[in-house]
Amino acid sequence: MRRGLICVGVIVLACSQAVDVRRRATDDEETALSGDLRAAQLEQRLSVLTSTAAPPDCVEVCDLVEQICDLSRRICGIAARHPGDAELAGRCTAGEERCRRSRERVPAACSCGAP
Repeated sequence: MRRGLICVGVIVLACSQAVDVRRRATDDEETALSGDLRAAQLEQRLSVLTSTAAPPDCVEVCDLVEQICDLSRRICGIAARHPGDAELAGRCTAGEERCRRSRERVPAACSCGAP
């Protein structure tokens, strides 16, 4: 009887840990998706700012670029915690490209600092 209770306890503990891992993966996926969507919005705003004939607001341009690249780093950090997840790896790659494109859009008149 005692062995049976111990086995049941071990199984319950293992199952609860598996649920925590799945929940963490789901939370990470949602966080990465949210970051990806936010970065896309920021990139669109940056595109509008840098496509007009008027001189750009360099403070805003640099802030947008920094936010886009920060979100990329966060998404890649999440992907690193889930090495077998192709979707998260793809979001990381897309985020890195978005960061690179954003840095390339910075007008020569703006100095946003090192990447």
